[in-house]
Amino acid sequence: MIQASYLMASRQQLQACGKPESSSCAVALGKTTILGLLFRDTDLVPSDIAAGLTLLHQQQDNIRNSQEPAEVVSHTPGSSQEADLDAELENCHHYMQFAAAAYGWPLYIYRNPLTGLCKIGGDCCRSRTTDYDLVGGDQLNCHFGSILQTTGLQYRDFIHISFHDKVYELPFLVALDHRKESVVVAVRGTMSMQDILTDLSAESEVLDVECEVQDRLAHKGISQAARYVYRRLIHDGILSQAFSVAPEYRLVIVGHSLGGGAAALLATMLRAAYPQVRCYAFAPPRGLWSKALHEYSQSFIVSLVLGKDVIPRLSVTNLEDLKRRILRVIAHCSKPKYKILLHGLWYELFGGNPNNFPTELDGGDHEILTQPLLGEQSLLTRWSPAYSFSSDSPLDSSPKYPPLYPPGRIIHLQEEGTSGRFGCCPAAQYSAKWSHEAEFSKILIGPKMLTDHMPDILMWALDSVVSDRAACVSCPAQGVSSVDVA
Repeated sequence: MIQASYLMASRQQLQACGKPESSSCAVALGKTTILGLLFRDTDLVPSDIAAGLTLLHQQQDNIRNSQEPAEVVSHTPGSSQEADLDAELENCHHYMQFAAAAYGWPLYIYRNPLTGLCKIGGDCCRSRTTDYDLVGGDQLNCHFGSILQTTGLQYRDFIHISFHDKVYELPFLVALDHRKESVVVAVRGTMSMQDILTDLSAESEVLDVECEVQDRLAHKGISQAARYVYRRLIHDGILSQAFSVAPEYRLVIVGHSLGGGAAALLATMLRAAYPQVRCYAFAPPRGLWSKALHEYSQSFIVSLVLGKDVIPRLSVTNLEDLKRRILRVIAHCSKPKYKILLHGLWYELFGGNPNNFPTELDGGDHEILTQPLLGEQSLLTRWSPAYSFSSDSPLDSSPKYPPLYPPGRIIHLQEEGTSGRFGCCPAAQYSAKWSHEAEFSKILIGPKMLTDHMPDILMWALDSVVSDRAACVSCPAQGVSSVDVA
């Protein structure tokens, strides 16, 4: 298992690195650190891990292509879920703008590289004003300018904007959304080294919340971050101020990635005081909370996942399961490493039939294994009796890291056709369906497992799905949802 020492060492390494020059550097540093710590008890070098990921991707595609339609496990949603899919997609499309706005000017400039700076330049040069509550961080007026451009709201529509950023303390904004008649709380996702440290606090703790659920275990770091926002909203009177302006509005909490997980926990904390609260969590981490809380949240939380996005499949147990699968596929492969990497590069760039890229020895003949084909057990420099080499299911978890689950009902956006193997392109088309959490119980390897998590790619896919479904609303086969859009 990933021991507490792994996570502690990761936090210490990040703290020793100082402040990174950009948020993308911070995220890359965090992912590299986690991957290095995950395999630090093995004899594998980075090229071995890359070869293992390549083999695993081809193996997954081969298994998927060989499945007959009847063999594919499907979880058919109820009629009520099908009826409100269009309505919830439209809500996700609308509220994703707030989740993106919470990232401030860096994401806005990234999405609008040619015109973004010109559009928010006036706000960047604006002197500080007391007309709105804007606290914490640098370039505050640049952040506010990008938020105005992203949401389309006016200055007077914002109750509070905070870019205060520390470990367990996430930036967030509170605004009045007159179109949906809602008070929107948007929590920012991972954007800094402090956020990565919050992500890495993966121990479980009991969630202090008023509900009938007995098993209330949750991700410690995200729980602490949600508790911080809760204290600010309630104790500082921010929500009271918002509802004094619009008492008939409903409360909606949104966020992307880390912010999506914090939004789900925050909505659960606030539900006793605001029974009509709704939450939209975009690409939230899988390892968020207990199975009981996952089931409890079905009635008021909707999660949105794009493609093979790794974060909604990411948990401590799934990481250890990925490690076991990589070790197994490397140990059972007879091909030289350079051929694996060259063939894998071709497959990732141009695709092809995964059957043309064999990954395992027929009959399990291990005597002709070549480097790094050392046998699965010999790849471990420090073997633990708890480590399993035969089970196809994720490893049993220690009490400190029990299996955790994603929030709410899940809408899965899946790409149709072959539009290109990296990122988005104009030919990409997406379909939407309600999915069971079990469909995200394993990490899937692919060229888009990271890009599908990017908020701009998710927004592009949402635009495509909503516009396509709107264009087909008059088609007899499509049908029209009779559910009112909240």
